[in-house]
Amino acid sequence: MSAVLANPLRALRDADLPSRHSRELMVFGQDDALFFQASARQTRQRRLREHFAGEPVRKLLIGNNLQGFDFRHPGHPGLPVEVLDKGCFQSSDLAALGRLAESLTGCVVVVNNNDVGHGNGMPGYAELVRRCERTVFIAWDWDNHHWLEVSTFLAAHSDVYAPAHHENLYLLSRYNPTLAGPVYCTSVQWPRAFLADHLADMLTAERSNAPLGKHIPYAPFGFRNRVVTTLSQRYPSIGFSDRSFHVRTPEERLAEWTAHKLHWIVPVLNDVPIRIFDALISGGIPVLPESLRHLPPVRDLPREHVVFYGPQDIVEPQAVVELGITLFDRGGKEGIAARHRLAMAAFHGDHSMQHMLAVASEQFGLRL
Repeated sequence: MSAVLANPLRALRDADLPSRHSRELMVFGQDDALFFQASARQTRQRRLREHFAGEPVRKLLIGNNLQGFDFRHPGHPGLPVEVLDKGCFQSSDLAALGRLAESLTGCVVVVNNNDVGHGNGMPGYAELVRRCERTVFIAWDWDNHHWLEVSTFLAAHSDVYAPAHHENLYLLSRYNPTLAGPVYCTSVQWPRAFLADHLADMLTAERSNAPLGKHIPYAPFGFRNRVVTTLSQRYPSIGFSDRSFHVRTPEERLAEWTAHKLHWIVPVLNDVPIRIFDALISGGIPVLPESLRHLPPVRDLPREHVVFYGPQDIVEPQAVVELGITLFDRGGKEGIAARHRLAMAAFHGDHSMQHMLAVASEQFGLRL
């Protein structure tokens, strides 16, 4: 058996890469510059604690990319919540950045990597953090498994850094020891009230037996693209989509998700995709790779609510799909409701926001 497993590895193009990567990372992580950066961070943290010891948080500002789930803190309903303007970090107008910085005094700001990483937003964001000495910045990074240029920047330029995936945590902790995570990419495309109002629609929707799996193609992930292409030959409901879902109404997006019993999910690497939680919260069953079975948070999902596939199932997916259909039909409306409740309790964006704010509150003594 060991020979069967080992023989294919002889074809690896760069078999020494893991050990070389480890050696280089150990050297990099001990660079004195990281110590001095951590020391400067400790000074900033002390000043933030001193400020918030005497003042409650004035309001919470959320990055434009995070506005879809309409967060309101259930424990602090009086806390004002506002959404930052789209592209506010892309401005090269220092006077405008100065006005924005002044308005953020005494606030907590939660940004997403897409708020900062696109459109040359990093210089403006860094300048804003530099000017805001009495503002707590939380960065919720959804792409720390592959977009390390932005991830290391965000870790260095935030007071609480919340990566969404398990990858690269040691490296990122060297940029910011206040690492809250992983804080998974939970469902953020629908507010809680909207979902509660549409539970009846989820329970009564006519659902296809064909798995849904529309993925955005990313050029760096050729293997993943080949997996999606292979599956699409058997199930046209699996394939590639454009970004038009961003302009659809919440009702249209929910109708697409509730039109299928199963959701075949292909991570770009071995990350924890947001689609897992969108599938559950809309009552469907996610179909996930075996490599996630025993990793958190998938390891804790009740097994009647998830199905797993291996490499051979990509070529012959019928058995996995049939198993998923059987589980869905056996659970019926009770199963739909159970998956919805599970995701609403633990895997909605509100839950992630509350966790990040709790970390910030402990770290800086915030009074929300």
